[in-house]
Amino acid sequence: MKKQLIALAILNAASTTFAESDTQDRHDEACVSCHIIEHDDDFYTREVTRMKTLLDLRRQVSICTAAFNVDWFPEEEASEVKFLNDKYYKLQK
Repeated sequence: MKKQLIALAILNAASTTFAESDTQDRHDEACVSCHIIEHDDDFYTREVTRMKTLLDLRRQVSICTAAFNVDWFPEEEASEVKFLNDKYYKLQK
């Protein structure tokens, strides 16, 4: 039983890493390739930002996916919001 729990924990950690990698890939393909200005850390962390709340971030990701026909499932959109918030915005949940 103990070995099974350890194996499950390892698989769970690996799947989380792959999911984060998938989110980064989706971000690079759908977001970075679309914006004309450079998409570095400063792009997200500048003082003048419209992202004041997590709802603002969710709304912006949703607007972008709709406006540019990004074919993401709701789970992928939520994953992108989490990725952006965890890496750059650090907005309160």
